[in-house]
Amino acid sequence: MKARLGMAAAVLALCTGTALAQSSLWEAVWRSEEAAKTSMVGRVRTMTLEGQRTATARVRAAKGKLRLDYQAGRHRWSLIDNGRELIILQPRSQEAVVHPRPSLAVDRKLAERNYEARVVGEGRIAGRGVQLVAIVPRGGDKATLKLWLDRETGFALKRERYNVEGNLTTGTEYLEVEFGASVPGEAFLIPETWRRMPVDGRGPRLTMAQLARQMGFKVREPKYMPSGYVLTGCYVQEWGRHGNRMAELRYTDGLRVLSVFEREKGEWMEAGEERGRRGGGRGRGAERERGAGGGGGRGRGEGRGGGRGEGRGRGGGFGFGPPGREDMTLVDRGTEKALRYLGDKLVVVVVGDLTKDEIVRVAMSVE
Repeated sequence: MKARLGMAAAVLALCTGTALAQSSLWEAVWRSEEAAKTSMVGRVRTMTLEGQRTATARVRAAKGKLRLDYQAGRHRWSLIDNGRELIILQPRSQEAVVHPRPSLAVDRKLAERNYEARVVGEGRIAGRGVQLVAIVPRGGDKATLKLWLDRETGFALKRERYNVEGNLTTGTEYLEVEFGASVPGEAFLIPETWRRMPVDGRGPRLTMAQLARQMGFKVREPKYMPSGYVLTGCYVQEWGRHGNRMAELRYTDGLRVLSVFEREKGEWMEAGEERGRRGGGRGRGAERERGAGGGGGRGRGEGRGGGRGEGRGRGGGFGFGPPGREDMTLVDRGTEKALRYLGDKLVVVVVGDLTKDEIVRVAMSVE
Protein backbone atom coordinates (compact mmCIF):
# COMPACT_ATOMS: atom_id res chain seq x y z
CA MET A 1 0.00 0.00 0.00
CA LYS A 2 2.81 2.41 0.93
CA ALA A 3 4.63 1.54 -2.29
CA ARG A 4 1.48 2.53 -4.17
CA LEU A 5 1.33 5.80 -2.27
CA GLY A 6 4.96 6.48 -3.12
CA MET A 7 4.40 5.69 -6.81
CA ALA A 8 1.23 7.75 -6.99
CA ALA A 9 2.63 10.70 -5.07
CA ALA A 10 5.04 11.57 -7.90
CA VAL A 11 2.20 12.85 -10.11
CA LEU A 12 1.16 15.37 -7.46
CA ALA A 13 4.03 17.69 -8.50
CA LEU A 14 2.59 19.83 -11.33
CA CYS A 15 4.60 22.82 -12.52
CA THR A 16 3.70 25.93 -14.53
CA GLY A 17 5.43 28.92 -16.05
CA THR A 18 7.72 30.15 -18.82
CA ALA A 19 11.49 29.94 -19.13
CA LEU A 20 13.04 33.40 -19.26
CA ALA A 21 15.44 34.76 -16.62
CA GLN A 22 16.50 32.61 -13.65
CA SER A 23 13.87 34.23 -11.40
CA SER A 24 11.19 33.52 -14.00
CA LEU A 25 12.24 29.88 -14.17
CA TRP A 26 11.93 29.50 -10.42
CA GLU A 27 8.53 31.21 -10.48
CA ALA A 28 7.49 28.62 -13.07
CA VAL A 29 8.42 25.86 -10.63
CA TRP A 30 6.84 27.43 -7.55
CA ARG A 31 3.54 28.25 -9.28
CA SER A 32 3.08 24.51 -9.49
CA GLU A 33 1.17 24.63 -6.21
CA GLU A 34 -1.67 26.22 -8.14
CA ALA A 35 -1.59 23.75 -11.02
CA ALA A 36 -4.14 21.32 -9.54
CA LYS A 37 -6.67 24.16 -9.62
CA THR A 38 -6.69 23.66 -13.38
CA SER A 39 -9.72 21.73 -14.60
CA MET A 40 -8.37 18.87 -16.68
CA VAL A 41 -8.58 15.19 -17.54
CA GLY A 42 -5.90 12.95 -18.95
CA ARG A 43 -3.88 9.78 -18.68
CA VAL A 44 -0.44 9.57 -17.08
CA ARG A 45 2.28 6.94 -16.77
CA THR A 46 4.38 6.77 -13.59
CA MET A 47 7.58 4.86 -12.92
CA THR A 48 9.97 4.36 -10.02
CA LEU A 49 13.57 3.15 -9.87
CA GLU A 50 14.46 3.31 -13.57
CA GLY A 51 11.28 1.64 -14.81
CA GLN A 52 11.27 -1.33 -12.44
CA ARG A 53 7.75 -0.40 -11.28
CA THR A 54 5.34 1.29 -13.64
CA ALA A 55 1.63 2.07 -13.69
CA THR A 56 -0.80 4.14 -15.71
CA ALA A 57 -3.52 6.32 -14.26
CA ARG A 58 -6.55 8.26 -15.40
CA VAL A 59 -6.21 11.83 -14.09
CA ARG A 60 -8.98 14.24 -13.11
CA ALA A 61 -8.36 17.65 -11.50
CA ALA A 62 -10.61 20.58 -10.57
CA LYS A 63 -10.77 23.33 -7.93
CA GLY A 64 -7.51 22.32 -6.25
CA LYS A 65 -8.40 18.63 -6.02
CA LEU A 66 -6.78 15.76 -7.88
CA ARG A 67 -7.80 12.14 -8.49
CA LEU A 68 -5.69 9.38 -10.03
CA ASP A 69 -7.23 6.03 -10.97
CA TYR A 70 -4.35 3.55 -11.30
CA GLN A 71 -3.93 0.24 -13.03
CA ALA A 72 -0.82 -1.97 -12.90
CA GLY A 73 -1.54 -5.36 -14.41
CA ARG A 74 -4.61 -6.72 -12.63
CA HIS A 75 -4.25 -4.35 -9.70
CA ARG A 76 -6.46 -1.27 -9.50
CA TRP A 77 -6.50 1.51 -6.91
CA SER A 78 -7.13 5.25 -6.72
CA LEU A 79 -5.49 8.21 -5.03
CA ILE A 80 -7.38 11.37 -4.10
CA ASP A 81 -5.69 14.58 -2.97
CA ASN A 82 -8.39 16.93 -1.66
CA GLY A 83 -5.92 19.48 -0.27
CA ARG A 84 -6.30 18.21 3.34
CA GLU A 85 -5.89 14.44 2.99
CA LEU A 86 -4.36 11.82 0.74
CA ILE A 87 -6.93 9.05 0.29
CA ILE A 88 -6.15 5.61 -1.15
CA LEU A 89 -9.23 3.80 -2.46
CA GLN A 90 -9.02 -0.02 -2.57
CA PRO A 91 -11.80 -1.36 -4.83
CA ARG A 92 -11.34 -5.04 -3.86
CA SER A 93 -11.90 -4.47 -0.14
CA GLN A 94 -13.94 -1.28 -0.58
CA GLU A 95 -11.69 0.48 1.93
CA ALA A 96 -10.44 4.08 1.96
CA VAL A 97 -7.08 4.59 3.72
CA VAL A 98 -6.90 8.24 4.77
CA HIS A 99 -3.51 9.89 5.39
CA PRO A 100 -3.08 13.45 6.65
CA ARG A 101 -1.72 15.44 3.72
CA PRO A 102 2.05 15.86 4.24
CA SER A 103 3.40 19.38 4.49
CA LEU A 104 5.65 20.48 1.65
CA ALA A 105 9.20 19.24 1.90
CA VAL A 106 10.54 22.14 -0.14
CA ASP A 107 12.03 25.36 1.16
CA ARG A 108 11.84 27.84 -1.69
CA LYS A 109 14.52 30.31 -0.60
CA LEU A 110 16.90 27.53 0.37
CA ALA A 111 16.29 25.67 -2.90
CA GLU A 112 17.06 28.78 -4.95
CA ARG A 113 20.24 29.28 -2.92
CA ASN A 114 21.45 25.70 -3.44
CA TYR A 115 20.09 24.92 -6.92
CA GLU A 116 19.94 26.52 -10.36
CA ALA A 117 17.10 26.28 -12.91
CA ARG A 118 18.24 25.85 -16.52
CA VAL A 119 16.52 25.55 -19.90
CA VAL A 120 18.15 22.51 -21.51
CA GLY A 121 15.88 21.49 -24.39
CA GLU A 122 12.45 21.23 -25.95
CA GLY A 123 10.20 18.60 -27.49
CA ARG A 124 6.65 17.25 -27.59
CA ILE A 125 4.71 15.39 -24.88
CA ALA A 126 1.14 14.14 -25.38
CA GLY A 127 1.15 15.88 -28.75
CA ARG A 128 1.97 19.29 -27.23
CA GLY A 129 5.07 21.45 -27.46
CA VAL A 130 7.15 21.55 -24.26
CA GLN A 131 10.26 23.24 -22.89
CA LEU A 132 12.63 21.20 -20.73
CA VAL A 133 13.84 22.80 -17.48
CA ALA A 134 16.48 21.11 -15.30
CA ILE A 135 17.04 21.84 -11.61
CA VAL A 136 20.77 21.35 -10.94
CA PRO A 137 22.82 21.79 -7.72
CA ARG A 138 24.90 24.96 -7.93
CA GLY A 139 28.42 24.04 -8.94
CA GLY A 140 27.27 20.62 -10.21
CA ASP A 141 26.17 19.12 -13.51
CA LYS A 142 23.80 16.28 -12.51
CA ALA A 143 20.13 17.27 -12.51
CA THR A 144 18.00 16.63 -9.44
CA LEU A 145 14.72 17.36 -11.28
CA LYS A 146 13.71 17.68 -14.91
CA LEU A 147 10.41 19.31 -15.89
CA TRP A 148 8.86 19.34 -19.36
CA LEU A 149 6.62 22.44 -19.32
CA ASP A 150 3.74 22.81 -21.77
CA ARG A 151 4.45 25.93 -23.85
CA GLU A 152 0.80 26.99 -23.94
CA THR A 153 -0.30 26.41 -20.33
CA GLY A 154 2.97 25.94 -18.45
CA PHE A 155 1.73 22.60 -17.08
CA ALA A 156 4.43 19.95 -16.37
CA LEU A 157 3.54 17.20 -18.83
CA LYS A 158 6.59 15.17 -17.84
CA ARG A 159 8.69 15.08 -14.68
CA GLU A 160 11.76 13.08 -13.64
CA ARG A 161 13.71 12.94 -10.39
CA TYR A 162 17.31 11.77 -9.99
CA ASN A 163 19.37 10.73 -6.96
CA VAL A 164 22.69 12.21 -5.91
CA GLU A 165 24.57 9.78 -8.21
CA GLY A 166 22.53 11.02 -11.18
CA ASN A 167 20.39 7.87 -11.51
CA LEU A 168 16.74 8.21 -12.48
CA THR A 169 14.50 7.22 -9.54
CA THR A 170 10.94 8.41 -10.32
CA GLY A 171 9.08 9.90 -13.24
CA THR A 172 5.68 10.82 -14.62
CA GLU A 173 4.63 11.45 -18.21
CA TYR A 174 1.24 12.47 -19.57
CA LEU A 175 0.11 10.30 -22.46
CA GLU A 176 -3.10 12.27 -23.00
CA VAL A 177 -4.38 15.58 -21.60
CA GLU A 178 -7.42 17.85 -22.10
CA PHE A 179 -7.49 21.21 -20.34
CA GLY A 180 -10.80 22.84 -19.40
CA ALA A 181 -12.69 19.54 -19.23
CA SER A 182 -15.69 19.25 -16.89
CA VAL A 183 -15.03 17.16 -13.75
CA PRO A 184 -17.89 16.35 -11.29
CA GLY A 185 -17.26 17.08 -7.61
CA GLU A 186 -18.23 13.57 -6.50
CA ALA A 187 -15.08 12.23 -8.19
CA PHE A 188 -13.13 13.41 -5.11
CA LEU A 189 -15.41 11.81 -2.49
CA ILE A 190 -15.18 8.44 -0.70
CA PRO A 191 -18.14 6.19 -1.61
CA GLU A 192 -20.64 6.21 1.27
CA THR A 193 -20.66 2.43 1.76
CA TRP A 194 -16.86 2.08 1.92
CA ARG A 195 -14.92 1.59 5.17
CA ARG A 196 -12.84 4.64 6.15
CA MET A 197 -9.43 3.79 7.71
CA PRO A 198 -7.59 6.84 9.15
CA VAL A 199 -3.81 6.76 9.53
CA ASP A 200 -2.27 8.86 12.28
CA GLY A 201 0.08 11.65 11.26
CA ARG A 202 3.50 12.34 12.71
CA GLY A 203 3.94 14.01 16.06
CA PRO A 204 4.44 17.73 16.61
CA ARG A 205 7.67 19.56 15.85
CA LEU A 206 9.77 20.06 19.00
CA THR A 207 12.75 22.10 20.13
CA MET A 208 16.00 20.30 20.96
CA ALA A 209 15.29 20.78 24.68
CA GLN A 210 11.76 19.36 24.36
CA LEU A 211 13.05 16.41 22.33
CA ALA A 212 15.70 15.61 24.98
CA ARG A 213 13.09 15.73 27.77
CA GLN A 214 10.75 13.37 25.95
CA MET A 215 13.52 10.92 25.01
CA GLY A 216 15.30 11.05 28.39
CA PHE A 217 18.81 11.58 26.99
CA LYS A 218 20.85 14.33 25.37
CA VAL A 219 20.16 14.37 21.63
CA ARG A 220 23.26 15.35 19.66
CA GLU A 221 23.45 17.22 16.37
CA PRO A 222 25.95 15.86 13.80
CA LYS A 223 29.20 17.78 13.73
CA TYR A 224 29.30 17.24 9.95
CA MET A 225 26.45 18.10 7.59
CA PRO A 226 26.67 18.22 3.74
CA SER A 227 26.84 21.69 2.22
CA GLY A 228 23.50 23.50 1.99
CA TYR A 229 21.55 21.46 4.57
CA VAL A 230 19.86 23.20 7.52
CA LEU A 231 17.90 21.86 10.50
CA THR A 232 14.13 22.20 10.04
CA GLY A 233 12.70 20.38 13.06
CA CYS A 234 12.96 17.80 15.84
CA TYR A 235 10.48 14.91 16.29
CA VAL A 236 9.81 11.75 18.27
CA GLN A 237 9.24 8.81 15.92
CA GLU A 238 7.93 5.30 16.59
CA TRP A 239 9.50 2.52 14.54
CA GLY A 240 8.27 -0.95 13.70
CA ARG A 241 5.34 -2.88 15.10
CA HIS A 242 6.82 -2.70 18.61
CA GLY A 243 6.64 1.10 18.60
CA ASN A 244 10.27 1.72 19.64
CA ARG A 245 10.87 5.45 19.99
CA MET A 246 13.72 7.34 18.35
CA ALA A 247 14.63 11.01 18.24
CA GLU A 248 14.64 12.50 14.73
CA LEU A 249 16.52 15.59 13.58
CA ARG A 250 15.30 16.59 10.13
CA TYR A 251 17.37 18.63 7.66
CA THR A 252 16.80 19.91 4.11
CA ASP A 253 18.79 21.60 1.36
CA GLY A 254 15.57 23.00 -0.08
CA LEU A 255 14.61 19.97 -2.19
CA ARG A 256 16.09 16.89 -0.53
CA VAL A 257 15.35 15.79 3.05
CA LEU A 258 17.88 14.20 5.42
CA SER A 259 16.87 12.56 8.72
CA VAL A 260 19.17 11.67 11.62
CA PHE A 261 17.62 9.27 14.17
CA GLU A 262 19.09 8.57 17.62
CA ARG A 263 18.41 6.17 20.47
CA GLU A 264 20.45 5.17 23.49
CA LYS A 265 22.41 2.04 22.68
CA GLY A 266 21.51 0.12 25.84
CA GLU A 267 17.76 0.47 25.27
CA TRP A 268 18.12 -0.46 21.59
CA MET A 269 20.10 -3.64 22.29
CA GLU A 270 17.83 -4.73 25.16
CA ALA A 271 14.76 -4.30 22.93
CA GLY A 272 16.46 -6.29 20.20
CA GLU A 273 17.38 -9.17 22.51
CA GLU A 274 13.83 -9.32 23.92
CA ARG A 275 12.32 -9.47 20.43
CA GLY A 276 14.79 -12.22 19.52
CA ARG A 277 13.66 -14.32 22.49
CA ARG A 278 9.98 -13.83 21.71
CA GLY A 279 10.56 -14.60 18.04
CA GLY A 280 12.33 -17.91 18.66
CA GLY A 281 15.60 -16.60 17.22
CA ARG A 282 14.14 -15.11 14.07
CA GLY A 283 16.23 -12.09 13.16
CA ARG A 284 18.69 -10.19 15.30
CA GLY A 285 16.75 -7.54 17.13
CA ALA A 286 17.98 -4.19 15.96
CA GLU A 287 18.85 -5.43 12.47
CA ARG A 288 15.16 -5.98 11.88
CA GLU A 289 14.45 -2.33 12.58
CA ARG A 290 13.43 0.09 9.89
CA GLY A 291 16.39 1.71 8.17
CA ALA A 292 18.55 -1.40 8.51
CA GLY A 293 16.79 -3.51 5.91
CA GLY A 294 13.62 -4.61 7.70
CA GLY A 295 10.74 -3.44 9.82
CA GLY A 296 7.86 -1.19 8.97
CA GLY A 297 7.95 2.23 7.42
CA ARG A 298 6.42 5.63 7.51
CA GLY A 299 5.09 6.81 4.19
CA ARG A 300 6.03 10.30 3.22
CA GLY A 301 3.94 11.62 0.33
CA GLU A 302 5.02 14.21 -2.14
CA GLY A 303 4.36 17.90 -1.89
CA ARG A 304 3.59 19.85 -5.00
CA GLY A 305 6.16 22.00 -6.74
CA GLY A 306 9.81 21.05 -6.57
CA GLY A 307 9.13 18.72 -3.68
CA ARG A 308 10.07 15.13 -3.17
CA GLY A 309 8.93 12.80 -5.88
CA GLU A 310 9.21 9.39 -4.44
CA GLY A 311 7.72 9.24 -1.02
CA ARG A 312 9.71 7.51 1.72
CA GLY A 313 9.47 4.07 3.34
CA ARG A 314 12.00 2.21 5.44
CA GLY A 315 13.12 -1.32 4.83
CA GLY A 316 13.77 -3.26 1.67
CA GLY A 317 16.91 -3.04 -0.41
CA PHE A 318 20.20 -4.89 0.11
CA GLY A 319 22.03 -4.28 3.37
CA PHE A 320 25.81 -4.24 3.63
CA GLY A 321 28.43 -2.54 5.74
CA PRO A 322 31.36 -0.42 4.60
CA PRO A 323 34.59 -2.50 4.33
CA GLY A 324 35.98 -3.36 7.75
CA ARG A 325 33.04 -1.79 9.64
CA GLU A 326 31.04 -4.33 11.64
CA ASP A 327 29.37 -1.47 13.52
CA MET A 328 27.55 -0.24 10.39
CA THR A 329 24.75 -1.51 8.17
CA LEU A 330 23.92 0.32 4.95
CA VAL A 331 20.84 -0.07 2.76
CA ASP A 332 20.73 1.58 -0.67
CA ARG A 333 17.15 1.85 -1.94
CA GLY A 334 18.01 3.91 -5.00
CA THR A 335 15.85 6.86 -3.98
CA GLU A 336 17.79 7.21 -0.72
CA LYS A 337 20.21 5.38 1.57
CA ALA A 338 19.82 4.34 5.22
CA LEU A 339 22.87 3.78 7.43
CA ARG A 340 22.72 2.35 10.96
CA TYR A 341 25.77 3.06 13.11
CA LEU A 342 26.35 1.51 16.54
CA GLY A 343 28.32 4.13 18.47
CA ASP A 344 29.71 3.96 21.99
CA LYS A 345 26.54 5.36 23.60
CA LEU A 346 24.01 5.83 20.80
CA VAL A 347 22.48 3.95 17.90
CA VAL A 348 22.36 6.39 14.98
CA VAL A 349 20.37 5.91 11.77
CA VAL A 350 20.88 8.40 8.93
CA VAL A 351 18.40 8.38 6.03
CA GLY A 352 18.77 10.54 2.94
CA ASP A 353 19.93 10.90 -0.63
CA LEU A 354 23.68 11.18 0.04
CA THR A 355 26.78 9.47 -1.31
CA LYS A 356 28.08 6.54 0.74
CA ASP A 357 31.04 8.55 2.00
CA GLU A 358 28.81 11.42 3.11
CA ILE A 359 26.24 9.31 4.92
CA VAL A 360 28.99 7.50 6.86
CA ARG A 361 30.59 10.83 7.74
CA VAL A 362 27.30 12.26 9.04
CA ALA A 363 26.60 9.20 11.21
CA MET A 364 30.08 9.06 12.75
CA SER A 365 30.01 12.78 13.58
CA VAL A 366 27.03 12.47 15.95
CA GLU A 367 28.95 11.20 19.00
